[in-house]
Parts: sequence; structure tokens; C-alpha cells
Amino acid sequence: MSLPPRGRRGRGGQDGHDPRARIRTRERRTMDLTVLGWSQQQIAADLGVTQAAVSKILDRVERRVLRELTATVERHKVRHTLRLDHLYAEAMRAWDQSKADTTRRRQRKSEGGPGGPGATVAELVVENQHGDARYLEVARKALADLRTLWGLDAPQRVDLRASRNPFAEMTDDALREELTRQSRLLAVGEPISADPPLTEAERHAP
Repeated sequence: MSLPPRGRRGRGGQDGHDPRARIRTRERRTMDLTVLGWSQQQIAADLGVTQAAVSKILDRVERRVLRELTATVERHKVRHTLRLDHLYAEAMRAWDQSKADTTRRRQRKSEGGPGGPGATVAELVVENQHGDARYLEVARKALADLRTLWGLDAPQRVDLRASRNPFAEMTDDALREELTRQSRLLAVGEPISADPPLTEAERHAP
């Protein structure tokens, strides 16, 4: 058997230098049997390797799949970020355009001179616009989606009142009953029963 070149790192398998195709085939077989519910010992017997080798195969494959999934998720995040940036830019551009002054043409009749009818005069009227706030809402939603995509939103506030003393709102009678119950549960050698304790009259009843 020829040895691999000096300094070349092994790739797994027997002596650490099995062909890559054989390694990939063993990995696929290992994952297929794992999905079917086989134990590592059963897979090792099927592949003719040790259980430790199966464990290393699973660890190697899971790490590789995790890296690939992480890279895929990051690519999707970048792609969605570019789209949301485009939506934001378009919304702000439309907002600026909606604030531009508008010019419209109108006609009016001028007052006529002595004894003559008035003439029709055409006028150009410039109107100031305050902008369409709907474009700002679109821009705000795009920014909110970006914050959610990159996890920049603040964590949800925790209501500390939910963890307040559970006995704070109990009546005195209810507290005494609870204390009695807890004492009975903590008593050493005393059997635990769900029945309430007997009264003095019940104990001496025939």
C-alpha cells in the first residue's frame, strides 16, 4: 500500500486515507440509517466500522450541514435586506415627489370695462403639497422588517408582576390551610393523605 504524500492530511476511513467517493458513500449510508432510527452500534455493524467511527461520521456530517445551512440563511438575509432597502428607497423617493408643488390651469372671467362684457382669462395656479403620508408608512414598515430580519428589536419586556408572591392575595384562612398542608407534607414518617385532618369531635366520635 502506498503512503500518501508527506504533510497531506488524511480524509477519514481506514488509516485516514480512504478515497473521497467512498467516504461520501459511507456518510450518506450513515445518515440514511440514522434517519431510519438505527443505533450507532447497528450502523457500525452494517458498515463494518466501530461505533466511535460512526459517531465521528455523524459529527462531521452534522457540522458540514450546519455550516451549509448557516451560509444559506445568511445569503437569504442579505437578499431580503437588499429588497427591503429598495422598498425603503422607493417609498422615500415617492414621498419627496408627493411634496413637490403642483401647477394647474384655471380660467376666470375678468371684469369688463364700462358697458362691455368681461373677458375669459387663463391662469396658472401653483399649489403647495404637504406630501402623502402613506409613503412614509411604507418606509416605516420596511425599516421594521429590517430590524426584525437582523434581530435588532429590543427583547420583549417581562412582566415582573407575574412572579410575585403567590400567597399575597390569599385570605388568612386559606393561608392557614396551606401551611397545614405543607407541614403535613414535610412531616417525617407521616403518611401523606389528601383528606383534611379530623376535628376533635370526629376523633372522639363512636
